[in-house]
Amino acid sequence: MSMLPPTSAVLNNLRTYLTSRGWQRIPHPNARIEILRTTPDKTGDYALVSIPSSVELSDAGDLIDEAVRLAADYEKATLERVVDQILRWDRDILRMRFFKMLGGEDTLPLEVAAESISSIREFIGYAAYTHTNPQPYFDKAGAISAEFANHCLFGHTFPGSFGLKIECPLDVTPVLPLEGNEPQVPLERQVFERVANGLVTLRESVANDSLDPLLAGYRTGFSANMCRKLAQIYERADGRRIEYDISWSPQLRTACEAVWRPVVFEGRAYDFTRGAASELERAQKFPDSLIEGRIVVLKSEMPPGLDAQAEFEHIITMFWEREQGQTVKIRVPLSPQQYIQACDAHKEGKAIRVFGVPEKAGKFWTLTKAHDFAVVERH
Repeated sequence: MSMLPPTSAVLNNLRTYLTSRGWQRIPHPNARIEILRTTPDKTGDYALVSIPSSVELSDAGDLIDEAVRLAADYEKATLERVVDQILRWDRDILRMRFFKMLGGEDTLPLEVAAESISSIREFIGYAAYTHTNPQPYFDKAGAISAEFANHCLFGHTFPGSFGLKIECPLDVTPVLPLEGNEPQVPLERQVFERVANGLVTLRESVANDSLDPLLAGYRTGFSANMCRKLAQIYERADGRRIEYDISWSPQLRTACEAVWRPVVFEGRAYDFTRGAASELERAQKFPDSLIEGRIVVLKSEMPPGLDAQAEFEHIITMFWEREQGQTVKIRVPLSPQQYIQACDAHKEGKAIRVFGVPEKAGKFWTLTKAHDFAVVERH
C-alpha cells in the first residue's frame, strides 16, 4: 500500500518540498521521470531521487514512495514526518476531535456531525470577516465570510475518538530563496493565525479565571460572533468535549507554531466564550475623536528600531475625557516611528495629539483607526 496517494496535488507538493530544501532538477533523457539531486558535499557525495513526470504513469505511486524514503533517509527524518509535511505542504489544517465524557466512539450521530460541520464553516467565515474588519461585534458578516469558507476544504476524518479536518490551501507567492527574502503572508494564513490567537487567549482566560484576555484580544483573536459560534458548536455536541488543533503548512513559517498546543473546549471554556460574547456585544463605540495629553504608560513588545516591518505592538496609554468630568485611560497603538516620537515626547514632557475611534471591550479602552498623530510642542 502506498504511503502517499499518487495524485497530482501530492506530486506537486513532493516536488516543491524537495526543491525548497535544495534539491535541484537535472536534465534526463527519459521524459517519464524527473531527476532531482542535492548539492554535492565536500567529498562530492550527493543524494538522488526520481519522481514521475505525471501521476498517469503506471508506476507513479512506487516512484513517489521511493523518493519519500530516500528524502527521509537523507534528512535523517522519520517517514511519518516527511509524509505528513508533504500531505499538508500547501495548506493549514484545523482539526476538531470529539470526546465523550466517558468512553470513546469511532462515529458521531449524523445530526451532531452535520451541525458541527455547518457551524465550523460559519466560524471560519466569521474569522475571515473579523480579520478584515476587526470589531468587537458585527450584525452581519460581509461577502468575504462565505468566500473564505468556500475556499476551505473538508479533509478526511481521522481516528482517535472522532475527528474532523478543515483544510485551508495557502496562496503563497514564490520568492527567491535568499536570506531575508520572506514570502508575503497570505490572507488564509492570517485568518488561521487569528483562530489560533483566539484559542490561546481563551485558554489564558480560563487559566486566569478572567474575561479580560478575551475582551482585550478581539483585534487579533475572537469577536463576539466567533465566541458565540464556538459555544454553539459545544452546545450541539451533546455532552462531548472538543479538542481544537492546528497544523501549519511547512512552506510558510509562523510565530504561532512555537507556542501552539491543542486547546480542549469544555464546560469552563463554554462559560467564558458566552460571557465574552455578551461583553463584546455591549462594547461601546464613539465617533472619530481627538485624544490629546501627556503619555502615562509606554509599552512595546520589541524595540521599535528593530521592528522594521511593524510586526509587534507599540502602545502608549493616555488620559481621555470621554465625558465632562469623567476621565479614563485609553490605549493607543502606534507605528514604530510614531512610538519613537512618543518616547521622545514623554522624556521631554510634551503632549501628544491623535485622532481615532475609541472602543471599549470590558474595562479596556482602545483607540482604533488612529490618524493624524502629532507631538504638541506647547501645551
